[in-house]
Formats: sequence, structure tokens, C-alpha cells
Amino acid sequence: MKLTMSRSLSQRDKTILLLLGVVVVLLLVYLIGVRPALNQLSNLAEERSSLEQTLASLGQVHARQQQTEERGKSVLSRVPIGAHEANALELLNQIAEQDHVTLVSVAYGNGTSGAPSVGTSGGSTSSSTSGSSNASQGGGGLSSLQYNVVVTGTTANLESFFADLATAPRLMTVQLQSVSGTASGDTANFTLAVYYRNG
Repeated sequence: MKLTMSRSLSQRDKTILLLLGVVVVLLLVYLIGVRPALNQLSNLAEERSSLEQTLASLGQVHARQQQTEERGKSVLSRVPIGAHEANALELLNQIAEQDHVTLVSVAYGNGTSGAPSVGTSGGSTSSSTSGSSNASQGGGGLSSLQYNVVVTGTTANLESFFADLATAPRLMTVQLQSVSGTASGDTANFTLAVYYRNG
């Protein structure tokens, strides 16, 4: 005799099975779809942060390059094409007058000499040699007019004079030879190089 047992599921059992099925489906959806998407979003956020840092770094490099270019343009604007000796001497005289310094003598460097041309303007006396300029070749394709200059004035005026030479519209360098004090003020002897570009 064969016994068959049939068991019908109660409503409570059906509800439990349905809930388990829903949980399994939700778990599969999370594991297959949601979790990889969240991982990808996290990776994208890290990549974005890295790209923003790279972009900021590139921006700083670009800003430094622009500053370097501007400084280069500023220097080049102070170095004219051609010696323009009259302009250099006029500029020297203007700075001396502005700072209340007296130009005692201005002569070509390296011992060259010629007939001196003396001019007085506003209490500053300028004495320079006439004739061809004494240009010496500098580094980077620049040439310079070399002058031996003697000036007198108070200490404060001489300091202001040298500071203004450093920021003059033309690129100049000063090599101080000697400074001596007298009752009427200080006397400075220096070599001045005024730079220019060749055609």
C-alpha cells in the first residue's frame, strides 16, 4: 500500500517564501548592478580629483610661463636696437638731475679718449667724449656702451641715483669703483654699462 502525503502550504508559508524571493532578487540586483556602479562612481570621483589637481598644476605652470614671458618682454623693451648713445647720455643726465646728483665727468671706458664735450643742465655738469662709441660685446648677443662716471652728492641722493639707474627705461649695470666722503658730500666713481641689441 502506497502512502502519499500531500501538504498544502499555508498562507503564512507563502508569504515567507515570497519575502525570501524578494530579498534574493534585491540582493542579486545589488551585487550585479548597484555595487559595480557605486565602485565606478568612486573611481570616477578619484579620477576627477586627480584631473583637477593636474589642471591646477598646469595652470600654475602656465602662469609662471606668462610671468617669465612678461619679464622677458620687459627686459627687451629696455634694450633698444642700436646704441642710441645720445639717448643713453641724456637719460643718465635726467636721472642725475632728478636725484640732485652732480655728474662730474663721463668718459668712455677702457681708456679711450677724445675731445670732451661739456654741457651744463640744471646744475648738473656732464662731461663726455665725442667720436665713435666704445661698445663691448656682452653675453647673449647684447652689446654695451661703457662709461667711467664720477658723481657727487649726499649719501641719500647717491643711493637714490643708483636705485634709479637699476630701474631706468634702458637696461644698465653699475660696477662701483670707489666712494669717498668730503665736506661737501660723497664722491662715487663707477663704471656704467648701457646695453643695446645689434640690428
